[in-house]
Amino acid sequence: MKISENFDKKQIKLFSHNFDKKLLRHIEKLKSPDKRVKKAMIYFAKTGGKRIRPFLLYTMGLFLNIKPRLLDDFALSIEFVHLHSLIHDDLPSMDNDDYRRGKLTVHKKFDEATAVLAGDMFQVLSVKTLVESKHLSNSQKIKSIQMLSKANGMEGLIAGQSLDIYMKKNSTIREIETMHLLKTGALFSLCFNLLLNVKKLNVKKKKDLKIIGDTIGKIFQVTDDMLDRWGNEQKVGKKIQKDSQKANIAYKFNRTECTRHLRLIQNRNYKAMQNFFNKKREPLLYMSSLVNFIVNRTK
Repeated sequence: MKISENFDKKQIKLFSHNFDKKLLRHIEKLKSPDKRVKKAMIYFAKTGGKRIRPFLLYTMGLFLNIKPRLLDDFALSIEFVHLHSLIHDDLPSMDNDDYRRGKLTVHKKFDEATAVLAGDMFQVLSVKTLVESKHLSNSQKIKSIQMLSKANGMEGLIAGQSLDIYMKKNSTIREIETMHLLKTGALFSLCFNLLLNVKKLNVKKKKDLKIIGDTIGKIFQVTDDMLDRWGNEQKVGKKIQKDSQKANIAYKFNRTECTRHLRLIQNRNYKAMQNFFNKKREPLLYMSSLVNFIVNRTK
C-alpha cells in the first residue's frame, strides 16, 4: 500500500477552527431558564478536539460534489453525538476520567448531574439539528434521523459502550473488534452513510463506503488503545495506561504485533478506497494520507 504524504495537518486545524464557530453558534442559540447546562456544553465545546469525524464527512462529501450547506447539518449532528458520548464516557460510573484534552472533564469542572444533563442535551441537539435543517427534504430528514438513531443506539455506540465496560480482559480479538465496530466504528460509518441520503450510489459503491467507514473506526480505536499503553500523557491530554485491566488490543499484543494488526486494517481500508474512487487518483491519495495521519496521531 502506497501512502501519499500530501495531507497537511494544518488543513484539519483550520477546518476545526471554522467548524467550532458553527458548533458554538448552535449551542449559544439554545434558550432555557437554566443556564448551567448550556454553560457546561459551551465549556466542553471550547476544550477543542480533533473534529476528525466532521472533517471526514466534509472531505468525502466534497469529493462526491455534495453542497457544503448539506454537509453542515450532517457534520454538526454527528459531532453533537460524539460530544455526548465523550462527556458520559468520562463520568465516574464509566471511565472516571478527571481530564480530557488536558482540561478538567465536565463532571469535575461542574458536577456529575450537570455532566449527565449536558451529555443528554448534546444528544437532543444532534436530532434537533437535522429536524430543523433548511437544506434537507422531509424524507431526507427522516432517513438521516433513522441512521443517526441506529448509530447512536443499541446497534451502535450505546451497545459498544456497554460491551466496553463489562467485557472481560480475556475477551478474544474478535469480541474486542465487535465492540470497536459498535463503540467507535458506528459514528465513523455514519459520517459516510449519511451522504447516501443526498447522493445516489450503486450497491457496490455503498458496500465500499461502508468498509471505508468501518475500517477507519477500527483504525481510530486501535490507535487510541496504543496511545493508552505507549502514548505520552502530556500529548494525549489525559491519564494513560488506564485500560491495562480491560479488554484492549494494545494489552493483548506487543507493540510490533499491534502495528502489524493496524496495518492489516489499513490495507483493507485502502483497498476499499481504491475500489470506491476507481481511477480517480487525487481523492485516493488524499484520503489515504488522511488515514495515515489518523494512524500516526499522538493524541
